[in-house]
Amino acid sequence: MATWLALAELDHPGDSIRERRTELGWTQAELAKRSGIPQADISRIENGRLDARWSTIQRLSAALAVTSTEARRSRANGGRVAEAPTA
Repeated sequence: MATWLALAELDHPGDSIRERRTELGWTQAELAKRSGIPQADISRIENGRLDARWSTIQRLSAALAVTSTEARRSRANGGRVAEAPTA
């Protein structure tokens, strides 16, 4: 996820949030569950209809900052959590 300075310079931080969320294969509902932010608010943030507080951005960023070793959701397997690959 972007650093604070990069986020502060963005016109629409929701674009970065949406991009990372889809990169992980998560729905807005999944991000809501992981961050504690209501799904409706995530939708509004991503669509630029809600200016999120810094604390909300921090919670979303923390939820989206998963490592590659953590389980990800995949649309290809019906949304089931896939096992993390072992090295």
